[in-house]
Amino acid sequence: MNWISITILFAFGCASQTEDMLYLQAGYFVEHFTVPLDHINGDPGLISIKTLLHIGDPNGPLFVYTGNEGPIEDFFYMTGWLVYTLGPYYNATVAFIEHRYYGDSLPNQMNYAYLNTDQVLLDFAQIIMQLKPVESTPVVVFGGSYGGMLSAYFRIKFPHLIDGAIASSAPVLEYLDNKGIGLMYQTTQDYFDVYPNCAFNINDGFNILDNFAQNSYTWNGLSSIFQTCTPITSSSQVLALEDWLSNALEDMAQLNYPYPTNTDGYLPAFPVNVSCSIIGVYSSPTKNMWRTLQGLAKVAGLVYNSTGTTTCYTPWNNSTDQTDLSWTYQTCSELIMPSGTYGVPYDMFPVRPWDFDAFNTSCYETYGVYPNFEWYPINYGFTPYYVNSLKNLSNVVFSWGSEDPWQTGCLKEAPNNNVRVIRINGGAHHLDLKRPNRNDPQSVINARNSEQGLIEQWIGWSG
Repeated sequence: MNWISITILFAFGCASQTEDMLYLQAGYFVEHFTVPLDHINGDPGLISIKTLLHIGDPNGPLFVYTGNEGPIEDFFYMTGWLVYTLGPYYNATVAFIEHRYYGDSLPNQMNYAYLNTDQVLLDFAQIIMQLKPVESTPVVVFGGSYGGMLSAYFRIKFPHLIDGAIASSAPVLEYLDNKGIGLMYQTTQDYFDVYPNCAFNINDGFNILDNFAQNSYTWNGLSSIFQTCTPITSSSQVLALEDWLSNALEDMAQLNYPYPTNTDGYLPAFPVNVSCSIIGVYSSPTKNMWRTLQGLAKVAGLVYNSTGTTTCYTPWNNSTDQTDLSWTYQTCSELIMPSGTYGVPYDMFPVRPWDFDAFNTSCYETYGVYPNFEWYPINYGFTPYYVNSLKNLSNVVFSWGSEDPWQTGCLKEAPNNNVRVIRINGGAHHLDLKRPNRNDPQSVINARNSEQGLIEQWIGWSG
């Protein structure tokens, strides 16, 4: 199946003008920091790293968001707890540092040889050294999803520079799922938990599409129901349509927040529940193949037409977006995250087993690299025996939500008493980093309180 990005904004695209205004209204401005393109060997030139910056009390702490695989505005928007609560409360200087090769932080020439987590951490380190008003300024880093992985890596590699890390929904162990079962199994469980028949009805829809893929006389009807920009003309396009639907369903499981979200379009509160309600309406009083597919099309529209302005779709187009190209390179070279679907009884999706050989070949043909499974655990210590390999790690919180599909790769057991693992019951993808909301479950309120208490210990806060 198509790779599913771990950024929760995958389906919504880049930051909107409203988001740009949001950081200005919150008292942030844009700063560009020039750093070496190659910190390790030197020579190939420089790269400019975009940073959203708020200057606080020079005697206060420095809080840093370690940017993910996308424009930094996206993650600013999704990290309201840091922007509107923690930063102002501690009068902190706060920096949202963009990840190299994403957003506006692109090299002059697109050479992926300098896109790896070692270079990224050195970007963060250099910028932090420039931002610290004095050597003794306490620094805490924050990140969600891949950004949470980077925050944890940062504390592992640079404990002399940062005092603690909040790693929310960080799938640091995802590479160990060598069949790629976990992600879509948990996605299915989210829909099943709302209403068991919901998952079965969705699976019925995929079975219908599998059947229709082999019958060309159905393709005009599919084109009409799913509003494709051009008529479906091949079975491979029907299979691509299935992947497109799978991605939307997984996105909504990540975004299953207890209140509406509005990134580059509107998504209702509890979109998984809303999707199950739609599927239920189109599956009763009696089932009909075309009605079932109409229900899936309506559900997909929650994600792909959240603005209400999209008139047609091209599910089989290969993305040429730089975010997707950069992220695919990272998953090909260093951050291997197997993802497959296996059908009933494992999940509700069409059968697309993880094929390492095909993935290996695709990576080499596209980027000239092969996945290296050995480098990641050696570099950061997230081995199958991490309780031993990370026994000296300290001052890191690993939080995860019980409804987050990516929980399957999250740390569930602390390696020692100086590392905290927090389970957020009913929580979706890095819910604890989002701006507090009156509809938040008590579990995320408790998680934030625990995290804030630890942050105060790390920065030596006396109140």
